[in-house]
Order: sequence, then structure tokens, then C-alpha cells
Amino acid sequence: MMAYLEGAVLYHGKGYVIVKREGVGYKISFPEPAASLLSGDVSMYLHEIIRDNERELFGFSQIEQMELFWKLIAISGVGPRGAQKIVYSGPVEKVKKSIMSADLAVLTSVPGVGKKTAQKIILELKGVLADEPGSSVSDQDAVDGLMGLGYSRRDAEAALSGLDEGSTEDRIRKALKRMVR
Repeated sequence: MMAYLEGAVLYHGKGYVIVKREGVGYKISFPEPAASLLSGDVSMYLHEIIRDNERELFGFSQIEQMELFWKLIAISGVGPRGAQKIVYSGPVEKVKKSIMSADLAVLTSVPGVGKKTAQKIILELKGVLADEPGSSVSDQDAVDGLMGLGYSRRDAEAALSGLDEGSTEDRIRKALKRMVR
């Protein structure tokens, strides 16, 4: 399975580029804005999908983008093209944060992603992304604190979403004020 490629961009098509490496051209799918930015010598991470009658390569400029892509395509109903569009809808950390904070507006702004699909993505990935190394420890501490007070994880995370950074205690206080309203 192909996972990485370096070469020269030969051609830009709608939603793809052709990259030449040692005399062979590889057609690699990219969302439209990202495809037009590629030129000259490039290096990229690849995800290869093999179906009965075709092989398709999906390109990513960062390994973090490809790892998020893998999590998205594991969700029933999310295909590789939609997953790639979600990954390229913004910086990876911003996309992950919108999923963890249950921000439907960000996900539904991606062409081809409806409300039900966005809700499913949030439901299935919210906990997975929160458990990743590098996710905010203070957020998890605040969620745990609110759960200790008897609130559900979903309510706690919703109340904490969008709050300014601060100490865990300050975030819990602000979340409790939101929840009482």
C-alpha cells in the first residue's frame, strides 16, 4: 500500500493532481482549493483505496491530516471524499476542536456534509479525539469535575465548549452558570 510520495506536479485537474515520480504519473485526489496550491516538487502522505475495479489515492500534506482522515472514514456513512473535504476545511487542530465542542456549523459548512452526518461524526469521534495525547488536560479535568457533580458528559462538554481558557475551577464555574440558565 502506498503511504508517501515525492515528485513533481505535472497537471492540475478538478479535484486531483498528477504527480510524476521516476517516469510514472500518479493521480492523487485533493479537494479543489488544496489541489490548485500544489506546484513544482511536492511531498505528500497518501491513503490508497482499492476497490473491485479501481484504485484511488487520496493526498495529504501532513500526517495529522491523514490520521484524522482515517478516523473519519471508519465512521459508517462517511466516504473518503467527504472525509478529505472535512480534513481540508481548516487546520487539523481547529477541525478536531470543532468536533470535540460539537460545533455543527463548522462541519455542515463542508460541501456534502449534512446535519445527520455531522451529528454522527461528533457522536463517534468526540471521545476518541479527547483521549488523544495533546488534547487539553484542563478541558478533561473540567469535564470530570462537572461529571462528579452529577452532570452527563455530553452536558458538561456542551457547557464548556467555547469558554475562554483559564483555570479548571474558573471554567467549571462559568460552565455551571451556563447550565443553570
